[in-house]
Amino acid sequence: MVKLPYSPDDRLLILNADDFGMCHSTNQAISHLLREGAISSASMMMTCPWTLEAALIASRNSYFEVGVHLTFTSEWENYKWGPVSRGNVDTLVNDFGHFPPGTLTVETKADFEQVKHEIIAQIEIARRLGIDPTNLDNHMGSLQGIFTGRHFMEIVMDVCAEYGLPYRFSKIPLPFFSSEEDGIIVELAERKGVRIVDEIVVLPFMLQEGENYSSVKQNTIQLLRGIKAGITEMVFHPSLDTDELKAITDTWQSRRYEFDLFQDEDIKAVIHEEKIKIIGWRELRDLQRKG
Repeated sequence: MVKLPYSPDDRLLILNADDFGMCHSTNQAISHLLREGAISSASMMMTCPWTLEAALIASRNSYFEVGVHLTFTSEWENYKWGPVSRGNVDTLVNDFGHFPPGTLTVETKADFEQVKHEIIAQIEIARRLGIDPTNLDNHMGSLQGIFTGRHFMEIVMDVCAEYGLPYRFSKIPLPFFSSEEDGIIVELAERKGVRIVDEIVVLPFMLQEGENYSSVKQNTIQLLRGIKAGITEMVFHPSLDTDELKAITDTWQSRRYEFDLFQDEDIKAVIHEEKIKIIGWRELRDLQRKG
């Protein structure tokens, strides 16, 4: 297999912002971080009311590394979205045509063919909007069998192989997104020639009682200092803390902190001190297509 031009001892890190396209406040934050080179990639939701704005921004900045954040859930109480594919999607939606709020419903009710149809539709819409996807990943892990073991990863890996796209999955299990199927999924990726990373680190979605920016920053510094040799992806959800975001989610404060974190000179200094090398998904995609 073709390898990245780095030493086996190098600590390679993808800094990835999730939920590009979710709302205007998130689009503003992520596009700013990408333009400043503060992060290396973003995952775009193709199903949301503000997707078109995010796609326009990405298409006008071809150096942005943007993957497709395969979306089959709609988790907020007062802000919803649904499939982009045409035809029968009855197992993917509720009575209002929205995706369900949680992954358990996807695992237990979604039809395999409808899932495949929607995955391809989300990728194709991205391409039609001028995005050259660098990778695929999955919003809330809804396709990975976290709760029941009923997963859709054979379909996902087939699509990744067909489009020549790596997928966000790690050889080291992610604690709160892991299942008994993890080993099977890793073997599936290897068999299909789909690139995955060695480890994934996700910044917490919710603040604990008493947490503030300083404590979140110190936690992030500890995570950065603990990055191992190989390829790690750090996943986070930056946004501006506007009235729009506050009306959507009570995670608005942590999202604002994550916008500030990667512009923080202390965070940049730690990355430099630790000799962590920032890479993007495009490098893995290009290697996958060669290999």
